[in-house]
Amino acid sequence: MPLALPLRPLPVLRPWGGRRAAPRFGWPETRAVGEWWLASCHPGSVTPLEGERDGATDLGAWLAAHGAAAGLPAPADFPLLVKFLDCEEILSLQVHPDDACARRQGLPRGKTEAWHVLDAAPGACVWLGTAPGITCARLLERVAAGAGDDELRGLLRRIEVAPGDTLVVRAGTLHAIGPGLLLYEVQQSSDTTWRIHDWGRGRPVHLPQAREACQDHPPEQPTRAPDEPGRWVPLAATPAFTLRRARVEDALDVTPAGSLAVLTVLSGRGTLRSGDASLPLSPGASVLLAGPARLAGSGLVLLCTDAPR
Repeated sequence: MPLALPLRPLPVLRPWGGRRAAPRFGWPETRAVGEWWLASCHPGSVTPLEGERDGATDLGAWLAAHGAAAGLPAPADFPLLVKFLDCEEILSLQVHPDDACARRQGLPRGKTEAWHVLDAAPGACVWLGTAPGITCARLLERVAAGAGDDELRGLLRRIEVAPGDTLVVRAGTLHAIGPGLLLYEVQQSSDTTWRIHDWGRGRPVHLPQAREACQDHPPEQPTRAPDEPGRWVPLAATPAFTLRRARVEDALDVTPAGSLAVLTVLSGRGTLRSGDASLPLSPGASVLLAGPARLAGSGLVLLCTDAPR
């Protein structure tokens, strides 16, 4: 039976948070919010539903009560964490473990992620991986020796980004997000971050865990998919998720590639019809989708994150 659950974004405050997302999507929020969790069953930060559904008010409670009957995972096994990142300041230099390393560290899963750039100030950048000739081990040696901000930036691979760019951040890759960015981030359902350097903010760092997690991957390049109205265009593909985008000019079908998908509206207005239900769509709205649905609208731009099969 097709299913569409409207989700309500959950604001999560971060010291580097910005104010780009709330005015863009018409949300009544004046604080600097670093993250808006759009689809999450992570303990402590479970995404609310947009109104009560079958006696449940959040995604975790609904899945616990009704997920198995709908062929969906239990909350602890929900595979995705989907967010907006609103970055006014630089984020910490960090790394995430892969699945094998996470198990060694007593964690349920690792964290591969992808970023899709929605807004970028002139010259905005990310750091992804190490500079040519520099290994993770060398960079971590310099961190342990007390290297300063400028030296560490020079040891990282800097990538200038613009709206429409997509980057895959494989687990084990050193990375930091620069200021002046609004990103859509999809990742495995994990909030594990091993912080390496925090640019003077004084938060704890996790060098032993980071040493175990770091990997010297080949450099990733940002990709930019063509804007092709009326069809789904792939943006990123990993074993943990796929990400695609569409511009609906009349009507367009959507079916999760795996067990479920998360749809997020970037711009435009329209409707989603799933079975006998019809949901209004507006900028910033997210929907958990199981089974086929039909989108209708004009100028409706959406991202779809598919869980693995």
